[in-house]
Amino acid sequence: MSASPTKPRSSSRNPSLDLLRGIAILMVVAAHSAAAAPSVVPGLTWIAGDYGQLGVQLFFMVSGYTMMLTYGERTDIAAAESFYLRRVFRIVPLFWLAIVFYLAITGGAGIKEWAPDGIGKTDVILTVFFLHLWSPTAFNSVVPGGWSIAVEMQFYLLFPLIIWLFRRPNGPIICYATIALISAVGRFAADLYLAPHLAASLPSAQAYLAEGFYYCWLPRQAVCFGLGILLYDVIERGSRPRLGALLLLGVCLTSSWGAKVALLFAASYALLAARAENAALGLFGRHSYAIYLVHFAVVPLVSMLLPAELLLTFVLTGGVSLALSYALIEPLIERRCNRLGHALAGSVGHKAAVAAG
Repeated sequence: MSASPTKPRSSSRNPSLDLLRGIAILMVVAAHSAAAAPSVVPGLTWIAGDYGQLGVQLFFMVSGYTMMLTYGERTDIAAAESFYLRRVFRIVPLFWLAIVFYLAITGGAGIKEWAPDGIGKTDVILTVFFLHLWSPTAFNSVVPGGWSIAVEMQFYLLFPLIIWLFRRPNGPIICYATIALISAVGRFAADLYLAPHLAASLPSAQAYLAEGFYYCWLPRQAVCFGLGILLYDVIERGSRPRLGALLLLGVCLTSSWGAKVALLFAASYALLAARAENAALGLFGRHSYAIYLVHFAVVPLVSMLLPAELLLTFVLTGGVSLALSYALIEPLIERRCNRLGHALAGSVGHKAAVAAG
């Protein structure tokens, strides 16, 4: 059984969260560097490509953890409004700029790998409203890597309901069981029916889009957010939700991909429990969102201007992307938007407190 609810520990923010974000973004950069440049080290290209892409799942785990941490103790409408204001002003402005940027550099054609016939107005409109996961031609073709932002936004929409459920009697185990069930049913439905059906409806040369489309949808990725919530439950609340862990990890262990996610969970637990920190990784972690959006353009630029081995491409891409975030994107865009979001969220919280008083 899940342990009885306990009060959150009154401790400073765990520095390992930024460290994990730093590891996650470097994993993603490594994966895309491996796709662009060969390596003289045997097996390194495969390791960077196969394991590096799991950086996105690590981001999802950290998101599940931090959303539980930052939502606050209240579950009323004002708490939800404050939560959404902070999230919207953190995510939306930079993503919308990324849409404009990638449309400009692709001449409006989108990312050819994910839209072989080009993109249309509908694909762009869906992406603007974070609905691109509903379209096999839009889910990753307007902003490269944009599928993961859509997954995050979908989870944000569900999160007030999740946290309300989590704080009910026996809520944590109901929450874990629901996420595990959705993940298991979603994966098997996609693998056995939905992906083959979609592939059959596409031109044979584009059948690969079906697998990518159903890899990216929320039911398949939900287990990662669930594991993040589990980490919060264990680290911050001191709970021991054994049955919840068994359910979520059991779902993971039904596939090789899930087994790798389980290993990520174990490593994340070790780092969070130790409150591990590293200045360099923490810096990358704090700039991870901007780096994520911009590095897709930096990788081919580095490969074109300075054809190099994988490790050098990785270092240059990470360095240039961090520099762009540190010098331009964070001070000019992210910081200002975050401040505005927090100010508006604080105003909503103040009005709610006055009304309650």
